[in-house]
Amino acid sequence: MSCGRVIEDNYNFSCSCRNPSFLRTNYSKTKFNPTNENTLWRFKNWLPVNNPPTKSDDGKTVVYKSKGLCKELGLKQLYIAFNGYWPEKEAKIFTGTFKGLEAPPTIIRAKEKGIKEILIATAGNTGRAFAEATVNHNFDIVIVAPQSARNRLWTVGDISENSVKLITMKSGNDYTDAINLGAKISDELGVETEGGAKNVARRDGMGTCFLEGINVIGEIPRHYFQAIGSGTGGIAAWEAAKRVITDGRFGKNLPVLHLSQNKRFAPMVTAWTNRRDKIIEEDLSLPSKDMVTLFAEVLANRTPPYSISGGVYDALSETNGNMYSVSEVEAQSAMKLMADTEEIDIIPPAAIAIASLIQAVDCKNINSNETILLNITGGGHKRLNENFDLKPIQPILEVPDSNFSSEKIQEALN
Repeated sequence: MSCGRVIEDNYNFSCSCRNPSFLRTNYSKTKFNPTNENTLWRFKNWLPVNNPPTKSDDGKTVVYKSKGLCKELGLKQLYIAFNGYWPEKEAKIFTGTFKGLEAPPTIIRAKEKGIKEILIATAGNTGRAFAEATVNHNFDIVIVAPQSARNRLWTVGDISENSVKLITMKSGNDYTDAINLGAKISDELGVETEGGAKNVARRDGMGTCFLEGINVIGEIPRHYFQAIGSGTGGIAAWEAAKRVITDGRFGKNLPVLHLSQNKRFAPMVTAWTNRRDKIIEEDLSLPSKDMVTLFAEVLANRTPPYSISGGVYDALSETNGNMYSVSEVEAQSAMKLMADTEEIDIIPPAAIAIASLIQAVDCKNINSNETILLNITGGGHKRLNENFDLKPIQPILEVPDSNFSSEKIQEALN
């Protein structure tokens, strides 16, 4: 963090100095030494929990060297980091996205700090991941989501009665409105928030995707591609790479971050293209009511951690990174290309990442011989639908906007 202090972990999200910066974990073990476990807990030495579960159904990223997509794009060292359900490759993140990497360590960390319930604002994928994690880790959560997220809120496992309390907002509200309502519930009703990007457990959990890439490739990849909404995944990869560099055996250079967004709503792309360290009002011109029409709605975040010390701007600056805006036509084409070449279905954000890789190849931002790690942030939903009875999460309350009565919300939560 910017002030340089070292503090004990008491479920902190910020330093007492109040500098606007991210906390970063400092682990006693500095060597990159994953175990043989077939879950994300193989990286437990670099996850902020004291007692990781010895047995769990928590999934992990599966990394493999591409053949089909690699050949199609003329690349020789393309590795795919798949986060989802693909049983033939032993990919078993049952939420179908890499949000399943951040929920388990966040919940375990909270439980170890004596917290019994946390609140999550979501556009769908994060809420689904945390809901599924309650099945594995016996925990309670409150989810706040816009109406448009309802079709993304389901579980494979049977959630315990009252362990997941979903509050939805009527049509016309977007993810930012859900964040604002979540903040109000936390402030006025005292429900502990999970902290978003400021929570080191979320970032380090996401970082295991990049660590798995290094574990398979044997070195830090030269390039890393991912679509972003808040940018937390890109920050997590950057932080994980910095941690591995201290080991000394896997390379000395940070990967170039290649991050992407919807073309119609790309505030971080616009800010970075203009080399601004702040997002301005003009970057956020798309009305809230139009957010639901975006190809990858879950990437539409009006308040991403772009400017904060240790945030997206710093990550892009230190890695000499690039950002890309992707049209719906490009993303749909990329989604079909992935299905044709790698034979797996993917979610819209992953398609945007592939489209950005295609753009990078076309504009020669990468060399065909360089190692590339492509984060497929979600996939295998068709297989999940075939193999499981997906259970929709039912709301306990629907509210019109973020000004809704706290007293009535409290009644519903009780």
